[in-house]
Amino acid sequence: MTDAGVLQCPSCGGPVAEGARRCRHCEVPVATVRCADCFHMSAPDALHCAGCGRELGLEPIARDGTLPCPDCRLPMAVMECGPSALHDCGRCGGQFVEHDALRDLVERHDRFDVGARRKPALAPVDTRVRYVACPVCHALMNRRTFGAGSGVIVDACAKHGTWFDPGELPRVLSFVESGGLSRLRQRKIEEREQASRDRVNHAIAAAHPKSSFEASQGDTLAGASIVGDLLLALFG
Repeated sequence: MTDAGVLQCPSCGGPVAEGARRCRHCEVPVATVRCADCFHMSAPDALHCAGCGRELGLEPIARDGTLPCPDCRLPMAVMECGPSALHDCGRCGGQFVEHDALRDLVERHDRFDVGARRKPALAPVDTRVRYVACPVCHALMNRRTFGAGSGVIVDACAKHGTWFDPGELPRVLSFVESGGLSRLRQRKIEEREQASRDRVNHAIAAAHPKSSFEASQGDTLAGASIVGDLLLALFG
């Protein structure tokens, strides 16, 4: 049962926060159906994934693992994901995604049709600033924003993978599906083009010194050219 983002435990009837794996009163699992697209867990009577909104179907097969959850210290389940694996904590819902697995997930969702899913009501994520140790090498991971504009800060180990707190992986994949990476690629192209124009302008200025008035006129024209380039990119 759902009421304003709160589930009801089927065992004790106590309130369970949206996105929780277990009832905090009696420890009974309340999210037991796993999405094959984003690996999020939903309630057993759900028809659509609470993480990505896609229709639930065949679940990925999980096997027992040995990597400990950085928070709960319990062994995480392992699921095949593309060329490598995703590790999932059955207690807190955190997920450690190996580099090749994350690349495969992002590439698949970059090609997904957003219209093929329902817009999910994503549960809030933990925004506390904390540093998490990699479950493989035990070194503290770096906190990084996933892309520009996703609003999701993940913990990354350069050698082994990325840690997602509960609810963060569906948010990242939703950002990718909505065109977030396409916008980022376009911004990078524009930045490179701007840097190239700046180098040309500096070279011309060094070869042909101008008066301050001529230089200001040249800056105005260069600005107009940039606007024209952007308009061509948008409408051409």
